[in-house]
Amino acid sequence: MAMRKPMNAQALIELLRPHFADAHIDAVNEGNKFELLIVDDAFEGKRLVARQQMVYTLVNQYIQNGAMHALTIHALTPAEYTAKKA
Repeated sequence: MAMRKPMNAQALIELLRPHFADAHIDAVNEGNKFELLIVDDAFEGKRLVARQQMVYTLVNQYIQNGAMHALTIHALTPAEYTAKKA
């Protein structure tokens, strides 16, 4: 059986950073359950499902190998993030 690469919040951020270079990315995890906040212009004009698919495509291998069991994604545009903070 192949060894699983450990996944934690910092590793998730490092995995996503090259694909969302200018994004604000925060992640937390408890064991293999993750919550992700990603704020990027790339989400502009995209529905929630399309935004989530952009992230799932990048992390799918970790879900499949069990390193990540659950992932909650908050994918926002900068304007949406600013509005939520207000």
